[in-house]
Amino acid sequence: SGNDGLAAALTGAEVVVIPAGVPRKPGMTRDDLFNTNASIVATLATACAEHCPDAVLAIISNPVNSTVPIAAEILKKHGVFNPKKVCGVTT
Repeated sequence: SGNDGLAAALTGAEVVVIPAGVPRKPGMTRDDLFNTNASIVATLATACAEHCPDAVLAIISNPVNSTVPIAAEILKKHGVFNPKKVCGVTT
C-alpha cells in the first residue's frame, strides 16, 4: 500500500509535524476541505499511535479546529492520548 514507509519513518520519532492535506482552493467549502484532509490526518494519527505513541504531534492540516480532535480521538482509541502532546498549528 501507499503507507508502507510510515512505520520506518515514525518509529522512534519524538516530534511529528503533520502538514498533510490540500490547501483550500477558491470555491472550496470548509466541508470539502475537511472531507479531504480528515482521512489523511486519521491515517497519520493511527500510524503515530502505533509506531511513536509518545511523540508530540503538531497538526497543521486545515481545518485545524477539526483535524486536531480527530487525531485526539484516534490516540484515545489506542490508549496513548496525552493532551500535552497534541497541538494544532495555525497562523
